[in-house]
Amino acid sequence: MRNYLYFILTTLILFVGCQKDPELTRPVKFTATVTVKSDENLNIPSQGAIITLTNKTNGASYQAFVLENGQATFESITPGLYSISGTLVISAQSYSELAGYYVEDNVSFTDSYDNVDIYADRVFSLELKAGKTGNWVFKQIYYAGSNSSTGASFRDVFLEIYNNSNQVLYADSLYFGQVGGKNNNNAGEYYLPNFQYDWSKSVGMVVESGKDANKDYIYAHTLFRIPSDGSGKKYPVQPGQSIIIAANAVDHTNSYESNNATPVTITNPALTINLSHADFEVNLIEFLRPNDGSAYTPYRFDVDNINVPNVDVLHVSSGNDLILDALGRDAYFIVDPKGKSIDMENLRSFAAPDIREVIATTRVYKQIPIEVVVDAVELQHPVASSRVPKRLPTTLDAGRTHVPGGQYSSQSLVRKTLKTVNGRRILKDTNNSEEDFGFLQKADPSKSASSFID
Repeated sequence: MRNYLYFILTTLILFVGCQKDPELTRPVKFTATVTVKSDENLNIPSQGAIITLTNKTNGASYQAFVLENGQATFESITPGLYSISGTLVISAQSYSELAGYYVEDNVSFTDSYDNVDIYADRVFSLELKAGKTGNWVFKQIYYAGSNSSTGASFRDVFLEIYNNSNQVLYADSLYFGQVGGKNNNNAGEYYLPNFQYDWSKSVGMVVESGKDANKDYIYAHTLFRIPSDGSGKKYPVQPGQSIIIAANAVDHTNSYESNNATPVTITNPALTINLSHADFEVNLIEFLRPNDGSAYTPYRFDVDNINVPNVDVLHVSSGNDLILDALGRDAYFIVDPKGKSIDMENLRSFAAPDIREVIATTRVYKQIPIEVVVDAVELQHPVASSRVPKRLPTTLDAGRTHVPGGQYSSQSLVRKTLKTVNGRRILKDTNNSEEDFGFLQKADPSKSASSFID
């Protein structure tokens, strides 16, 4: 009898212990109060803006429109941790009438937040702002790489930068690179509420008067420059044309000799691409070579194609090749400092905020004002539960994007075509990469019609 009672008691304890807290499963109400801020102090109502909530655990997404009262209401959502984004698109005609001057394209206002806890009924405020757009944009980002055993793994990646304007631009002295950030969701005194670095707490942090270390700057893990002959016009790019920058400008569909004379072989050429005709390549051998003449062994895979110009390497915080994070824990930027009083050759450098002792060998990041950034794109892991904190200010990218196949899938991100004018494709640039990009099943460096998506 005693054993029977013990069994009943144990069963009841397990049953009660396994019951979910009803307060954590009860649907909750979420209300977004939305305003719009323009640089011209225009009175722009938020009605019609789209608010998107994405559950960080299961990827479930909810959308609602902002009504005349300036609010978007979600009557019943699952409690949890969410990312929140808002977008308002105003037609070129309507904005021209509001502003009193002509604009050619639609104007987008955006805002976003990451890791927002919604475990009870909550009201949350968003302020939509016009994002930064420019003549140069990323058209294609091939970061995922191809199969690590039968393809080229991380070696066949590239960036494609596109002239989205209606005039000839010159790529000379155009800068690009990757943004540093924290790749975990741990909390701490040196991190923001969304768990990303709080750069204001970096040792020795300096910002311009009135600027915010987190909102008005990015911190570059890598920084490269398109070379120039001094004329500023060595590399013209026609309207609707682009340049391809390869990590390794070789034909990855065929075997080739590595830097240690052993061959690099490909089992399945169909998975990878030929980058031997890229416009530029990134090679770190001379950048990493010691100045004191000490022994140095170049990285095996950082092969230099002498027929493809190398970009100038200004900063690399770590690594021995251009490595685009195949998991999507990355963000990329283009900087065009022309007409700005920013000395890109002498940027300030800072260690990550949680590094409290800075010595000569400490990894540092270059501080870049967002005012010279003409395009930026942030990536994310395809699985919601594996995503890391957002690292770009929302004024540069209000969203994040990814290829659905993930790591080593051969897929590439491609910016969508907004419209075609006299045969020239104008690519979509709403400052929200989640909206602006689609993907190709296989990366395409041809620059032909097959490399675009509608």
